[in-house]
Amino acid sequence: MNFLNSDNIVSKNIHWLLRIVLAITFVNHGYPKLGKEVASLGMVGYLVGPFEFLGGLFVLVGPFIKYKDSIVTRLGGFMIVVIMLGAIYMHAFSWKDKGFLELEWQMLLFATSLMFVFKGDEM
Repeated sequence: MNFLNSDNIVSKNIHWLLRIVLAITFVNHGYPKLGKEVASLGMVGYLVGPFEFLGGLFVLVGPFIKYKDSIVTRLGGFMIVVIMLGAIYMHAFSWKDKGFLELEWQMLLFATSLMFVFKGDEM
């Protein structure tokens, strides 16, 4: 079996690995924050939990909800992108962190989420 061939079962379903890992990460981090203010951000801080929780959930269930050009997956990816932009901003410009040297995890989550915004369910 040629794993580089785009017609095999692995190539057609590898996106599920990204979806599941991203969903577990954000549902796990978002659930405890539901209904709580995060990082002294005022009213915006109350959106962090729902954006993380629903973003992860939407990325996971998006392929099962066929509605207007993968909108559920794209919306979930967008919600996570917004969260990750905030996380990158807060970590990159804080004095206690080393700036962009410690942002690998945040950048990886941002890039993966951005892929779902642009690709939707068309993998």
